[in-house]
Amino acid sequence: MNNHYKDIISEKYKKILFIHGWGFTRQILKDNFDTACFGKALFIDLYEYMIETNGNLQAAAKNILRENEDIDLIISWSLGCFLAKEIEYIIQNDYTKMIYISYNPKFIKDDVWKFGLKLSDVEKLQTDLKINKVDALKNFYLLALGNLEEKKYFYKYITQDMNKILSINQLGFDLGLEILKKNNLTATKKNELVKSLYIYGECDLITPVSVASFVKGNEPHAFVKIIKESTHIPFLTHPLKFSKILKGFL
Repeated sequence: MNNHYKDIISEKYKKILFIHGWGFTRQILKDNFDTACFGKALFIDLYEYMIETNGNLQAAAKNILRENEDIDLIISWSLGCFLAKEIEYIIQNDYTKMIYISYNPKFIKDDVWKFGLKLSDVEKLQTDLKINKVDALKNFYLLALGNLEEKKYFYKYITQDMNKILSINQLGFDLGLEILKKNNLTATKKNELVKSLYIYGECDLITPVSVASFVKGNEPHAFVKIIKESTHIPFLTHPLKFSKILKGFL
């Protein structure tokens, strides 16, 4: 993906922070974004920050900003968006931009919130991880890919290096799912200093496209884009459409 993000006045490349989602490593973002065009790109390990703070994303956000005070753009995906949101809330400048991919302010649906996963499905995933981690993760990847025509191709790509994924500390997996089950940002106010873009897949089974309408209503000044026929990993399955949206925002 060829996305230049350059300061048109000083002609210096910006500092970009990438935050991956649950069940994946930061490698999936490294492989699908042309970092040479981004300048200084930082790909954090979401699990390390969750373990370091025992799942306290507010503390993790403070640690990240303390270590990197001059971040210009934050690109987050899926569960990683929760950490990005915590960073957004404490940003005190008017130049940082946020890109949220497949963001759901509340991943677990209930009688009020209809957009997400059943609690029982997530609890089953937690149990399955302890019984057979490989099968549990593969089933999750199939869910993330939805009903794509080229599902087999992308599934093969995602699972080609399971060893790295299996080396992830189990506590990181567990903390991530607990955050997914408990976090509810539906009533959270937007940081008005920050400019945001939300990107959704039209056929996402994890973050239903209906969430896009909620986000647009909740943040009327945000940019909200939907990629047709895409699912939970639009930057992987529809890179050209994704890149076009990104360039328009940057």
